[in-house]
Amino acid sequence: MSAPEPMTIRLAVFLPAGPVPGWVARLVGDCLALPGIHLTACVRDTLPLPEPDWADRVDGLVFDRGASPLRSVNLATPDGVAECPAGVAAGEWLAEQGCDVLLDLRARPAAIPAGPARHWTLMLSGRPAVDPLAGAAPVVDGDDSTVIRLESVIDGQLIDDSLGASCSFSIRRNRRRAIAKGMGMVRRALLRLAQDDEPGRPHDGSGPAAASAALPARARFATLLQRTVSRSASKALSCDQWGLALAFGEEICFDPAATTLIQPPADRFWADPMVWPAAGEGWWVFIEEVIYREGKGTLKAMRVHQDGRWEDPVPVMQKPWHLSYPFLFWWKDTLWMVPESGANRSVELYRCVALPDRWEKEADILTGIDMVDATLFTHEGRWWLLGNVSEPGADKHDELHAYYAETPLGPWLPHAANPVVADARFARPAGPVFTHEGKLLRPAQVCVPEYGHALNLRRIEKLTPTEYVEETERRIDPGWQPGIACVHTISHQSGLTVFDYLTRRSRFAAGRAARAVPHATQPAGGSPDNSGGKTQ
Repeated sequence: MSAPEPMTIRLAVFLPAGPVPGWVARLVGDCLALPGIHLTACVRDTLPLPEPDWADRVDGLVFDRGASPLRSVNLATPDGVAECPAGVAAGEWLAEQGCDVLLDLRARPAAIPAGPARHWTLMLSGRPAVDPLAGAAPVVDGDDSTVIRLESVIDGQLIDDSLGASCSFSIRRNRRRAIAKGMGMVRRALLRLAQDDEPGRPHDGSGPAAASAALPARARFATLLQRTVSRSASKALSCDQWGLALAFGEEICFDPAATTLIQPPADRFWADPMVWPAAGEGWWVFIEEVIYREGKGTLKAMRVHQDGRWEDPVPVMQKPWHLSYPFLFWWKDTLWMVPESGANRSVELYRCVALPDRWEKEADILTGIDMVDATLFTHEGRWWLLGNVSEPGADKHDELHAYYAETPLGPWLPHAANPVVADARFARPAGPVFTHEGKLLRPAQVCVPEYGHALNLRRIEKLTPTEYVEETERRIDPGWQPGIACVHTISHQSGLTVFDYLTRRSRFAAGRAARAVPHATQPAGGSPDNSGGKTQ
């Protein structure tokens, strides 16, 4: 069945008096270009936005230099858009214009008599997103997460929301990242309305988080200064390094404490492990390698033997752009790889010619998209692709998108509810989807309070082109040994489960060669699946 033809939605915007943040001007421009959306009317408030205080300006000088979307610009009413005359009742005038939606971007959005029933605004931490203190409360209060909401001004009904990790050292950076997602919410809600799909979620009665009663400039400046100094000192004294943790055994291991650790050389990290059986015996563990001085990911493969021995990684793939997350799957008696190539704005499919290092590009299965951690699997007769897609300027960890197709070659169609997960605690993929005890489990990164902090195994309960429902089955946390701060990938093939883990090593420690650190659990023997059977 073909998609319904879009209807025309007549949109109005309610703007502050005087200059507006640059992101408001960009959003208005985006709305002008949306199919099925006609920007019909503009209403100007009598009140301008509050001026940023000295603490906000200092924050901007340090952490928001350049062409910031928070900088004020003058926004003229676009050609062909009617502007409400001064002194005329806005609600009655909008009714005369036949407006369907009013997007309220004032400092104090409020219901207006006789206005459109769909009266929306963006709220960030209990304040309108245009407020210079929007997003300040979670930073000052030390909250790990920040939520932006698209909601109804009339009754607080939630239309869309997204949770991301708070930026602890800059309120402006925290606000920028959240607003970038909020702009995407507005565009998606309008497009769904144009497709006769009323946006909105059941209202849980909780409403938006209340804004802090007082956020004085001196207190904000002192808090951010302390955290900036602490962050700078930590980065100067230590280096984040990812390594690998191996668990031997036929069944998938959910306990990283039962692993053998592999520490890379001091000048690099190894992450995003993906396991595949090797010919003869043992396994290949495909990884992302980043040498710090180069700062760009390449793909390598490490041979792991059944007796626990492992060999130095060998080169697999290198491109002018960053590569990571070497996702593997079996299809048509062939091994395939989809490496992360979001820096090239593509999702690329490679066919294995010879393990581990000969791969031929088959196709670009998605283009013009900055997707990270693309993960493919089959479910109820369809191929599914899950990966995180971010709005420009937003974190890559917050919003999971789904696509479906008849084969991995596509064409890939977007899920009707994208993003299907908008929460940094559950969104970003963390390894292959697999079936365990009859449950379809999706490994997901916990990116709050920081990237890759822990693993959630999410039980997929409903997956169709229009519905997506998942719940947490179990959580795997770091800290199973002293110094292990994060764990963010899990991959399994018969006989071997591999995690990655993060430690913060002193920059002044002497360099050392990579070595295995044995744990109490001894390697168990097993017959590798050399047929290339896919774990699901």
